[in-house]
Amino acid sequence: MGQDIVATLGRETIGITMTIIGPLIGTALVVGLLIGIFQAATSIQEQTLTFLPKLLAVFGMFIYAMPWLIQKLMTFTSTLLGNLSSYSF
Repeated sequence: MGQDIVATLGRETIGITMTIIGPLIGTALVVGLLIGIFQAATSIQEQTLTFLPKLLAVFGMFIYAMPWLIQKLMTFTSTLLGNLSSYSF
């Protein structure tokens, strides 16, 4: 297996990973920012206040985006396995 194939597979794997975790990390970022603004406005400095809303928001986004995530993973996997014969070991 040549270096170019390994580099291409690595780049595609990192790309699909970033595509999949992007909405989840973005949701956690937005919810954390909103809670941080709320805490600053109300002077509530409770550290555990941010945990549960972020957890629920990320879980909700995961459930909402699951069909899209599965479709992306299935496309990547079928492409990878479909081209398996072209990789020389």
